[in-house]
Amino acid sequence: MSTRYAITSLVLLACAGVPAQAAAPAAPVQSITQIKGDLYRGSFGNWNTVFLVTPEGIVLADPLNVGFATWLKAQLDERFKVPVRYVIYSHSHWDHAEGGNVFAATAKFVGHENMLRNMDGRIPHMPGGFVDLNDNRAFEREEIRDRPTHPDYRGVCGSNFFARLDVDRDDHVTPAEYHANIRRPDIVYSDRMTLVLGGKRIELLHPGKNHANDGTVLVFPAERAVFSSDFPADALVTASMRSMPSACGNFDGHPLADWVRSYRTLEALDFDVLIQGHGSPTFVKADVAEGRQYFEDLIADVTAGMAKGLGPDELKQTVRLEKYRDWQNYERLREDNVVSAYYNLKLYR
Repeated sequence: MSTRYAITSLVLLACAGVPAQAAAPAAPVQSITQIKGDLYRGSFGNWNTVFLVTPEGIVLADPLNVGFATWLKAQLDERFKVPVRYVIYSHSHWDHAEGGNVFAATAKFVGHENMLRNMDGRIPHMPGGFVDLNDNRAFEREEIRDRPTHPDYRGVCGSNFFARLDVDRDDHVTPAEYHANIRRPDIVYSDRMTLVLGGKRIELLHPGKNHANDGTVLVFPAERAVFSSDFPADALVTASMRSMPSACGNFDGHPLADWVRSYRTLEALDFDVLIQGHGSPTFVKADVAEGRQYFEDLIADVTAGMAKGLGPDELKQTVRLEKYRDWQNYERLREDNVVSAYYNLKLYR
């Protein structure tokens, strides 16, 4: 039986020029849920991480953000009374990787080797909504504002990005500002790595390029559980994995063939429970297979249309993906998926 602890975080906002009677937005609920044995999920609204408790300390995945990490550390100290020894990044995107310094006194930080490349001072690989269009080594508001054909990740890629990261308020977010609250990994790996702490083993593997180019999948063999973030469930997933991909940036600038290979890598693992960085339930291997089948069907249908000489405007009218009509965001995102697939397949033939 799972044990759930939920604490609502209250945030007081002092905003110049805001009337005193204006209500502050509700803070995301922060919670801890037992998954199996000593494996737990920590949640901040629709953002999730996992941690494994051992006699010698805790192995934590994404810290998520400074506020959540601070709350979580207090909870871990109170409930388990052992320190965090490792923080393992699922990938380097700011909405999952911030807050690690909260655990820096006791923890080593682990990530895929591409994290170091993404943090070397250049514009890093970013989710599809972020593009340095003018090549000035910074992001401006107009470069991340919603494109007409793509949705905002509920504020993550829009005004909230600047409110949090434009520290000097000059309407430019530099790589230094972007990474200000992301601690660099101390330990990196290329393909696979094993950590052992307190007699418990955690396997790390890089599934390939999908939403990120520095992704890590965490495997907990004894618990028969797996954790990954933003792949396969992106930030639009809530109660079900049956959700149309956001398709931002023509699938985050990575070939669709690489996405399919990443799905197959995940499917090949031996697990019963899939915990995701987004979504309220846990998932199973069949959810991964269904997502992979969606990508294969999308590729096949768009490729067939391209072979007939159809362009994006014609394809979005003819590629209906009827099999997926009941998926969340079908009406909103079907055309975007088709058009993004067209440009992806055209670029990565």
